[in-house]
Amino acid sequence: MWPYYLLLLCIISTSSVVVATVREIEIDLSVGVVNPDCYTEGYEVLLVNGQHPAPPIRVTKGDEVRITVRNAEDSNRETTIHYHGIFQIGTVEADGLPYVTQAPIPPGGTFQQNFRVIDQTGTYFYHAHSSLQDDAIHGPFIVYETDEDWPSSDDDDNDDVYFSYKKLREGPYEYDDERVLFFSEWWHQDQSDRLDYLLGTNYKGLTQSHSKLINGRTVYDPTILQDDVDDCDGYSVINVEPGKEYRLRIIGSTTFSTLGFSIAHHMLTIIEVDGELIEPYDTDFVQVAPGQRFSALLRADQPPESYYIATKSYFTGDPNSNALAILRYNNDRYEKRGYTGDSGKQQANKPTIFEPCSTSQALVRDMPYLPDEEDAHPRGWLFPDFRPVSPVDHDFYSPPDRTIVLTPVEQEMPDGTTRWIINNHMPPHWRPSLLENLQHMNHRTVNRTAVDMNWHGYSDGYDEGHQTYPLEVGEVVDFVIQSTILSGNNKACAAHPWHTHGMVHYALANGIGEYIHELDCDIRTYSTPIAQDTTLVYPAPRIGLPSGSPCSWVKIRLLVTNPGLWGFHCHITSHMLQGMMTVLEVSPERIPILQ
Repeated sequence: MWPYYLLLLCIISTSSVVVATVREIEIDLSVGVVNPDCYTEGYEVLLVNGQHPAPPIRVTKGDEVRITVRNAEDSNRETTIHYHGIFQIGTVEADGLPYVTQAPIPPGGTFQQNFRVIDQTGTYFYHAHSSLQDDAIHGPFIVYETDEDWPSSDDDDNDDVYFSYKKLREGPYEYDDERVLFFSEWWHQDQSDRLDYLLGTNYKGLTQSHSKLINGRTVYDPTILQDDVDDCDGYSVINVEPGKEYRLRIIGSTTFSTLGFSIAHHMLTIIEVDGELIEPYDTDFVQVAPGQRFSALLRADQPPESYYIATKSYFTGDPNSNALAILRYNNDRYEKRGYTGDSGKQQANKPTIFEPCSTSQALVRDMPYLPDEEDAHPRGWLFPDFRPVSPVDHDFYSPPDRTIVLTPVEQEMPDGTTRWIINNHMPPHWRPSLLENLQHMNHRTVNRTAVDMNWHGYSDGYDEGHQTYPLEVGEVVDFVIQSTILSGNNKACAAHPWHTHGMVHYALANGIGEYIHELDCDIRTYSTPIAQDTTLVYPAPRIGLPSGSPCSWVKIRLLVTNPGLWGFHCHITSHMLQGMMTVLEVSPERIPILQ
């Protein structure tokens, strides 16, 4: 059975008040060779508890989570672990952002991350935040409303079989069981060699991943029989039972590509975006950018055969994607185990992500339709139509307290390397970490001068001393992220998925060309903004502009609530490492560890 690595320590009660459930989790990093796409050879990477992808972490809202991360002595790699989308209220030191909230964990080192999951439920994930390690160190992080909302499980015959004798619920939604679709990428190149290329003087633009993976698997070359390749597991299989309804937890752990996917002959009803429940939205196509998560209800209402889950890559210049999986109706298996539909109980099924599967395409029906790039995001995909189940009490048509425009530009540096420079500010450099530096300062209040100058329109609000953007709790701040034309011979307008640590944000508007505040400040293209932690800046068509020219933009709003040092960056890992990242320094005088 897919292990949780969770140990329920105690439930402490005082009268009728239940204090937090404490869950202890161990993340042991070790060096291993994996071959997730049945290539002729595998590559050495760091693994979590010996697994790729990493095992899921499952907790309940309000839990106290204690995670011990151990880096192998022979890893030869520093690392950190980030819990993507988890707010870390009062525990910024557990956020896992290297050189910001902690120094990286050295080989042989151990780091303890303790935090509460406060007022959050839904679909998240965890991943390494150092180097290119998030290609392999990544796994689901699921938060349930109550302990009763967890799927039931049984380890009978070691067959990874789940028995859900109850309906599962979150908010207004009810379903029979859940599955995870975990999207990621894989390169046929050693990570250190790829990092040297990205940060070195021979950089000529991002390289496509060789494979896109669903639940950690695909087949790079289907003409090669899997028996000819060591450790080839083939395509992932998602098993369902006819007549049941499943919650698909969709996780975008890709590090470059935005993937669209469809399931042949099946509709999906989206009910969650980045942990926010939304009103049901029916679609046959879901587009997932790096860092984004969705939940969608799937009804197993088709003839009991097998169906393709197919993908297409968007905004990378090459739409081809070899990420395939199979949705399989599993009738015969239940009959062999003696289960029938007359028992009144949900029949057995296997939601584990990495179950055995085959490259065989027998009985697989039709390849689903996937739209071309120009048809997939005519106005921001479906985001302008989504509506939250519980709207926040805020008028999104009101003006903000201030607006900050971030314009990253790809530039060749004097030493021949390529970096993304934001608003002409050089990429920040903190050692051993920004948090530790602040701990040694006498004055830890927000830089009011930078805030006031931005408020009056004299600067972009950047604090040159701390190399951060200072914000204050209670502020309403709009950020405009401006996409620009790439350098070199490509001259494309790139897509960038921007992620906020520690806080959600709300997309208000997007547009083509340059954002001009006097003309565009009141534009709203998202009529019912939803809480997100990752928003894609959609690209514009090639328009013949020179490198660095503004080409598209998105405006997001932060209702600033959480004191801390929060990363704000592009979730294309290569872009982040090249400098497309900044830090929001929120009311440092109110950060508990600095008080």
